[in-house]
Amino acid sequence: MNVAVYLARESPSLRVYLGSGVGDDPATASMMETCRTEGLDLTFLRRVPGTRTGHYTVVVDASGERSFRYRRRDSPFRGLFDTDEHPLPDPAGVDLLWFSGVGMAVLHEAGRQRLFDYARAVRTAAGKVVYDPNHRPSLWRSPAEARGWTTRIARSAADIVLASSDDGRQLLNAIAPPEVADAFRSLGVKEVVVTDGSGPCVVMHDAGVAEVPAAEVADVVDTTAAGDAFDAAYIAARLRGEGPERSAEAGHRLAAIVVGHRGALTPRRD
Repeated sequence: MNVAVYLARESPSLRVYLGSGVGDDPATASMMETCRTEGLDLTFLRRVPGTRTGHYTVVVDASGERSFRYRRRDSPFRGLFDTDEHPLPDPAGVDLLWFSGVGMAVLHEAGRQRLFDYARAVRTAAGKVVYDPNHRPSLWRSPAEARGWTTRIARSAADIVLASSDDGRQLLNAIAPPEVADAFRSLGVKEVVVTDGSGPCVVMHDAGVAEVPAAEVADVVDTTAAGDAFDAAYIAARLRGEGPERSAEAGHRLAAIVVGHRGALTPRRD
C-alpha cells in the first residue's frame, strides 16, 4: 500500500492497482477509503467477509529506527492466491509489477508459486517486474526458505531488484552494498539497486556500477516506509524514462522527506 500510494503521488497520470486480500473490519474500511483518496484502483483488492486484515505494530526509538510486531497469522491475504479464484490483471496489460519478500513470506506455498508464475507471465508479455526482498526473518519458516525463494525470483522472475544491504547480508551472505549488487547480478538480474541507510546506494546494471549519495536529512523522526518511498520514486522515474542513477536520486529525495515525518504516509500536498 505504501509503495502504491507514493507511486500514485509521484506519477498521477499512472493507473496504479493495489492487489491484496483484506478483511471487512472498520479499520480496513478506513484504509480502503484512504486508498481511493490517493487515487489507487482497487479492482484487484478482495474483501473477505468475517476476517480482519493482517497488521503489525511499529515501535520507533529515539533515533527514528523502528521495530515490528506482526499479527498476520489469520490474514485473508495468506490464502489469497492458493487457487485461481482471485483474479489477477491480464499480464499483457501490465506495464510494471512490483511485489516484495513480505508478501511472499506471508503467502502459503501454493500462493507463492502462483505469484511467481504470474510475475514470469508479465515478463513474457514484455512488462517489467520489480522485486524488493524487504527481508523480515520472523515471517519465514526458515532462512533456507527465504533464500530459496529469493534466488528463484532473482534468476527467472525479476528485471529489477531494489534491495537493502541488510537484505544482502541475510539472504545472500554478502556484506558491502557492491557485493550485494554483484550477487544479485550473478543470479541474472539486469538492474540492481542496493540501499544502505543514510549511506550511498549502489546502482549496478549493464552499463556499469555507480554510487549515488543519499539526500541529507536534518532530523530523522521515523524511518517507517523509507524503503517503500525509495522504491516508488525510483519506479516512477524509470517509467518516465530516467536512467537508473537519476532514478536512485529521486528515490533518495523522497525517502529523505518521509523519514522526517511520523508514520508511513506523509501529509498530502497539492
